[in-house]
Amino acid sequence: MRFSEETRYPHPVLGLGSGDFTTGGFEVNFQVIEDATTGGLRLEHEITLTEAGIIELVKSGSACVGCFISCLDTFYTDLRMMPWPKGCLDFAPGKLLSRVSIRPVIWMVKSVASWNPGTIHPEFSPPVEINCGDIIAIGDEDIISVGQAKLLAIESIFELVCSPEVEIGKLQVDLMRDKITILASEETHKTILLLRERTEGKPVVLNGIYLPVIMEVLDALRGNLSQYETQRWYSPFMARCDSKGVDPDSSDSILENAEKLLDAPIGSLSRLVNEVV
Repeated sequence: MRFSEETRYPHPVLGLGSGDFTTGGFEVNFQVIEDATTGGLRLEHEITLTEAGIIELVKSGSACVGCFISCLDTFYTDLRMMPWPKGCLDFAPGKLLSRVSIRPVIWMVKSVASWNPGTIHPEFSPPVEINCGDIIAIGDEDIISVGQAKLLAIESIFELVCSPEVEIGKLQVDLMRDKITILASEETHKTILLLRERTEGKPVVLNGIYLPVIMEVLDALRGNLSQYETQRWYSPFMARCDSKGVDPDSSDSILENAEKLLDAPIGSLSRLVNEVV
């Protein structure tokens, strides 16, 4: 099941910028709690619903709040009911792993022949009929990262390789290997290794090597996620993105996203200068 900003329904639906209701909003705040010992997962939630008519439907038992959960890595797909207005959902070990999509929804569990909360857009000519199973509210998709991949240092998915085909002082990036491979000439390769071994050189490598390389990776991923999803570096990289609130497929600033992934690396240069002074 996919929800799109362009999807239109024959009945009013709150959310996705539809404008079907003149007032009101629907969102769910999720908090992920992982059990590192068992691998189980608890998803705590708090629902915010500000459309009075839909609130009444939920409280009367005519409608139900839940979320559609999808995990491609484990082939898990389910629509789960959620306690109102807050509570938690538990998942057995192995059910969810790596990138997980959560989409809050409200749907009817009873039909209502004539419904008019006073906030429905006039184009629907209220009152309207809403049937059992109809979705009446959709929240924003939430992407979470489950498992240990997001905890890996991002540098661990990179590999520095000496290549005679690369000019001195330049770098190339190869995304078709198990790790994101940084290709450099022999001289440049030695310089980078030397800097990496020195405490004062690490901030230089972080900003001078990893920052532009990550920007290159983000640029390659934008609009082409499926092209790289079979590469071994893809899952841990996306897990890092999810944990930092970065969507590689969005139109957000590539520089800002790269800085998020490296935890604002420019700050390490400032600290280095202060130490030297």
